[in-house]
Amino acid sequence: MDISWLLLLQHFREATGGIFDSFFEAVTRLGETSVSSPYLLLALGLVYWCYDKRQGIFMMMSLYTNRVVNGFVKITACVYRPWIRDARVVPVPEAMAEATGYSFPSGHAGNAATVWGGLAVGETYNGKKTPLWARIFFVVVVILVAFSRNYLGVHTPQDVIVALLIAAIVLFAVNKVMKLMDKRPEADVWVLLGGIVLCLLLIAYGVLKPLSTYPMDYDQAGKLIVDPAKMSVDSFKNAGMGLGFFIGWFIERRFIRFSTDIGNTEKIVRYLFCAFTFILVNILVGDMLSKTLISAGLAEGFAKALTQFVCVFWFVAGAPFVSKIFSGLSRKKAEK
Repeated sequence: MDISWLLLLQHFREATGGIFDSFFEAVTRLGETSVSSPYLLLALGLVYWCYDKRQGIFMMMSLYTNRVVNGFVKITACVYRPWIRDARVVPVPEAMAEATGYSFPSGHAGNAATVWGGLAVGETYNGKKTPLWARIFFVVVVILVAFSRNYLGVHTPQDVIVALLIAAIVLFAVNKVMKLMDKRPEADVWVLLGGIVLCLLLIAYGVLKPLSTYPMDYDQAGKLIVDPAKMSVDSFKNAGMGLGFFIGWFIERRFIRFSTDIGNTEKIVRYLFCAFTFILVNILVGDMLSKTLISAGLAEGFAKALTQFVCVFWFVAGAPFVSKIFSGLSRKKAEK
């Protein structure tokens, strides 16, 4: 049934000459978290840095918790990509670059559901929800991103449906946690500890999971179709992101405490600064530092986890902290 659906969409692509390919390639980028396609993270940053910090925290906590859970499920299920399972499936070539490793569940669909879906269901500091028209729009975005993974031929319906279900559970759980902390602010310590433990468990699982539990199939060239070592590295990256978020969030919550109650000009300046430095940190740390650490002898998984930790920590706490300092200095200068 799943392969039949993909073949039906593939037939539609071929019959229409691929006129919708570019559209769905653009749509699918709304579920990516890479620096090469930073639209989702930059939209999240706009909310978190400039408009509603609580809403942004809800979206980020959901996103990075979901990524850790996704890491657990991927290296447990070990489901191959559709074109590996059935040679008749021919994905859109441009979409295959990001479609590496195991297929189940879809990371793009989960990312979109927690961020864009988080905008649809989250609440502001005043307890207000996003306007109905905007909530409908964001839900449509989530559906389109999920469908794009099928249309492009890189995920089965099961991949995206389960990803959406997991994201929905995560959104529900994080919403409950956020409301608990509204009533009991001191509970943030337990949220921090729970997040750290979850991330460390994923790292331990990636290290300790026996190779014999992974499928070890080879292609015609004698290479592993999916290398378990690379999947373990992906799990480390997800854990590093999660640690970067939870530790950065706690430090910001307890010590930095930046506010989004600022003027429009200051919002623009803050956004440009935070967005630019976040991309710069990703380029410098995510690429250069990672290679340096690996060449120095640090295991690739730990190097990737560390670099992802730094990048997300900067997004959550570092950039807002520096921006807050500059804003304070500017105000003092203006008052003189």
